[in-house]
Amino acid sequence: MKKFWVVRVSRLLLGAVCLGALGGCAIVEGVLSGQKPTARITGTHFRDLSLKSVDLVFDVEIGNPYKAALPLADVDYSLASGGSRFLSGQTALEGSIPAQGSRTVPLPVKVEFAGLLKVLQTVRPGAVVPYQVEMGLAVDAPVIGRTRLPLRSEGKLPIPTVPKVELTQIRWGKIGLDQIRGTVCLKVTSGCQYAVDLTGLKASLSLGDVRVADLLTSAPAAMKDANSPAELEIPISFSPASAGLGLVRMISGSGSGYRLNGGLDVKTPFGPMNMPLNSEGKTTFRK
Repeated sequence: MKKFWVVRVSRLLLGAVCLGALGGCAIVEGVLSGQKPTARITGTHFRDLSLKSVDLVFDVEIGNPYKAALPLADVDYSLASGGSRFLSGQTALEGSIPAQGSRTVPLPVKVEFAGLLKVLQTVRPGAVVPYQVEMGLAVDAPVIGRTRLPLRSEGKLPIPTVPKVELTQIRWGKIGLDQIRGTVCLKVTSGCQYAVDLTGLKASLSLGDVRVADLLTSAPAAMKDANSPAELEIPISFSPASAGLGLVRMISGSGSGYRLNGGLDVKTPFGPMNMPLNSEGKTTFRK
């Protein structure tokens, strides 16, 4: 113990001499007085949310008590849910904290949903997962060198899923020689435990094997949870000549098979997303 104390004091004195020669006595005095850098997580937000991954960004405010810039070194992190760790890693950092100042540094952590679901096997797409994060922010402090500042936080992480889109019926209005008009009725179910707002839909509609029309809407539709579907009505019109006699005969029946191919724009509490739309099934016709 005595030997360690002597070595420690010797290192500090050596640092004091070296820094003193450069006019850094005040810096050494700050270190010897027990001043230490500080770090705290001031906020968390999501970035680049997709079906595959999301960037979980932690805003960390770092305080530097010294009269010299404080270089950043790296950050290590570990994320867990219910005691099961699903992600860990380390990332090098660049830059420094100004002398006797502070700076907020964004620390992004990419969460791949496939890896998370492999560890948390009871979790399904559409769920919201509580998480706990432990981080260590390393800085290169004067005299004493590398110093690790521990950080802890918790929050909730979404696991997005593609909404289910069903064409429940088509109500035909005008069926004439020059034009056919109707209304496409869609039922959209988010499949998520969190609120999802549909902000846009663009898709091509095929009945049987015939491409009929393009569906387009920007009318907002809210889905507060997995059990609250949105109902959409989208008008369509097309020429019988371009559709063909077979489709005209099909329309006079009670229903047909359908295909929808396109995309959905949605807004979630965790950020906006663009979702693929690929749906097929049987629909009914009304007149």
